[in-house]
Amino acid sequence: MSALDRVMLAFFALLTAVLAGLFLAVISGWTVPLDLFEFSLLNNEYRLLGGVIALVFLLLALRFLLGSLRLAPAGEKQAVIKAADLGLVSISMPALENLVIRAARQVKGVREIRPRLDYGPGGLAIRLDLTVNPDHNLPEMAAELQQRVQEYIASTAGLDVPEVQVRIKGIFQEGQRRVE
Repeated sequence: MSALDRVMLAFFALLTAVLAGLFLAVISGWTVPLDLFEFSLLNNEYRLLGGVIALVFLLLALRFLLGSLRLAPAGEKQAVIKAADLGLVSISMPALENLVIRAARQVKGVREIRPRLDYGPGGLAIRLDLTVNPDHNLPEMAAELQQRVQEYIASTAGLDVPEVQVRIKGIFQEGQRRVE
């Protein structure tokens, strides 16, 4: 909940408490609020002010009503590994990302890995954003990486991986060392 929502909710709660207090006071016999209400209905300026206050109150109520009815975001996305008689076996996307990182670290020359996964009807599509060491043949390293990740996910999680995109985002540069 944002800070603005909290302020609006506090304002709404305060207005509700004041109105409830006035209502209880009227029920217990205090007639001044009723006299003021009747006077405000007879005067056009006060009627306009009362209408604006009622409109603000209504809008706040609708805002919080709709906010409470808004569906919560769906839980963490899962990939179904196996559908059996006893139920589904699934794996979470963060767990799959860890498997992808583990497979990618086995390839020499890979320095940093940022996987992005998309699970759909065709299987698991993987995009790897990499930082690599400069002293390796990049096309060979990328091909080995694609093959290793695809085989590792297929053998450990049992998922089809029709696509492994490799995007080299950076070349690792070590700081220059001084020779003294």
